[in-house]
Amino acid sequence: MNSFSVEQMNRYIKKFGDRQKAFMRSENRALLRSVLFDVPRRSSIGWYCYYACAPGLLRELMQRISAEDIGLRMRRLCSRPYYLQLSILMCSYLGARQQLLLDQGLRPGQRFANEKVDDALLVVDFWQRACRAYRSDGLLFTDQDNGAQPILPHGQVEWLDGGIKSSNAVDHTRLRRLAATLELYVFLLHGEQRDGLFAHGPYDVGGGNQLVMLEFTDLQNDFLPWAGTEAQNPYPNLVLVRRIADVRVRFDMFGGIRWDAPDIAPHVRAEGLFTRTIKDDIVPVSLDEVGHIESCAAAAQNELFLKAAEWSPRYKAEYGVQLFANHFRLFFQSLPDCRAWDERIRNEFEDAAHKLLDELLVQEQPPSIWNYMATTDDDFFWPVVA
Repeated sequence: MNSFSVEQMNRYIKKFGDRQKAFMRSENRALLRSVLFDVPRRSSIGWYCYYACAPGLLRELMQRISAEDIGLRMRRLCSRPYYLQLSILMCSYLGARQQLLLDQGLRPGQRFANEKVDDALLVVDFWQRACRAYRSDGLLFTDQDNGAQPILPHGQVEWLDGGIKSSNAVDHTRLRRLAATLELYVFLLHGEQRDGLFAHGPYDVGGGNQLVMLEFTDLQNDFLPWAGTEAQNPYPNLVLVRRIADVRVRFDMFGGIRWDAPDIAPHVRAEGLFTRTIKDDIVPVSLDEVGHIESCAAAAQNELFLKAAEWSPRYKAEYGVQLFANHFRLFFQSLPDCRAWDERIRNEFEDAAHKLLDELLVQEQPPSIWNYMATTDDDFFWPVVA
């Protein structure tokens, strides 16, 4: 462990918690419920898996590659992992820890007898180091720079700007429909979680214009047990690149995008579609393919819906183990034996979740942290008392 201190860690915990609180309150996400998925229990299960397993696994990971190197490798188009996985790491570990503090009947500032100080230091330090290396401005949060989320180097932004074409109403409508279809596909694939959808920018390209990237990733997932469908997406990832003007755009801590305009069409000057190949090349995708891509995604999305509709009440919560393992394994993707890590992470998460799952399913109400997040005036996550 480096010189990262408990005091420093607690400042980061406070800053992160304040932003997650604002994000969740703005969308009432603590009250989110679903017909298909048991969202509160699946999240609480996934969070506990991070709390129990992530520190030990991260220690082994950082013997092979530094947090900074992981962050730098993430600085590319259609990267997995991306900003969401860094936020999931923090909110999961801290959310599970906060549930334990609530279960103990503690108050902010009181010592937790089972506090794992070294684990908390490791997780928070990994997060802040990877974040700074990943973002091209060296910051941690979008609101530190007016809602911006810059990732890409300037040369790649210029190349993408040169590869998009002036927008017309017909092509804009086709691309907008494609984006909506892909968004619904990744939303269902990830059990009503935002994974697979990432917006970043804006990138200044001169003349009062900016580029905004909307990425769709994980389009050919082979880790989640329910991901296999007869209909297959033809590309593993896609990015919709737009040149915009005269509108403000902001990004949130989970990779979402917010436009300060009821309709962005009048502000789009040019747009285009690209994919990143397995060799790391960025290549344009012809708009002639849009109809086929949309049709495949819609058919696969329908298959996913029918599968989820048949899930048992237990699996509507239990799938959180796989969902959150799918996030965490991405930090290991740059290792040559990453497939072996996939199964190890899956197995450790399943072992950690086994006892907790039974306890959660017999409770009529969701875990207490969900009401806490919806109503508390305290900090979202309490400081570590060494």
